[in-house]
Amino acid sequence: MDVKHAFRLLRQSPGFTTTAISALALGIGANTAIFSVVDTVLLKPLAFPQPERIVTLLTSTPQGAFPGASVPKYNAWRRQTQVLEDVSAFDTGGPGLNLGGGDHPEQLKGIHVSYEFFHLFGAQAAVGRTFTADEDRPRGGNVIVLSNGLWQRRYGSDPAIVGKALTLGGESYTVIGVLARGFTFDPLPDVYLPFQADP
Repeated sequence: MDVKHAFRLLRQSPGFTTTAISALALGIGANTAIFSVVDTVLLKPLAFPQPERIVTLLTSTPQGAFPGASVPKYNAWRRQTQVLEDVSAFDTGGPGLNLGGGDHPEQLKGIHVSYEFFHLFGAQAAVGRTFTADEDRPRGGNVIVLSNGLWQRRYGSDPAIVGKALTLGGESYTVIGVLARGFTFDPLPDVYLPFQADP
C-alpha cells in the first residue's frame, strides 16, 4: 500500500519526481566516481615490485616542494647507497616525436629515462634488452626501447624490429628492445630514450 501511495504521489507531481530522481542519479554517480579514484589511487597497490619501498624524491625551496632536480643533485642521490638502493631519473613531460618511414608518419609520446628506471620499476624486455649504463652517458648513442603497445600496433609484434633503425624527429635511433606486456607507467609512453644526463 505504501509503495502504491508513493507512486501515485510521484505521478501527481512530475516536476518533483524528475528533480528527486535527478538528485539521486547525480549523488550515486558522484559517489561512484569518487570511489573509483580513491580505489585506484589509495587502495590498489602500485603495479611495481615492492611498491612500499618506492619513494619520490622532491626538491624543496622556499616556494614549496616539487618533483624535479638538477643533474648534479640526481648524481648526489645516486651516490647515497647507504640510504637508497637505486635511484632513477625520468622526464614525464617527454618529447613528442614524429616517427618517419613506413606508409604514414605517426606522432609518438617519448620519455627520457635513466638506465636504472627499468630495474627500479620492474620493467622486463619481451625482446632485446633495456639501456646499459654506457648508453645512458652523454653521447652514449641514439638507442630506444619501444613500448609493447607500439610494437604490436605499428610492427605487428615482429621480433626482428630489434636492431632496426627508426627515424624519430629527423634523427636515426636503433631499437634495442621492446618492453613486456603489462608494464604500466603514467604517462604511458610509446618510446623510451636514454636520459644521458650531462653534469
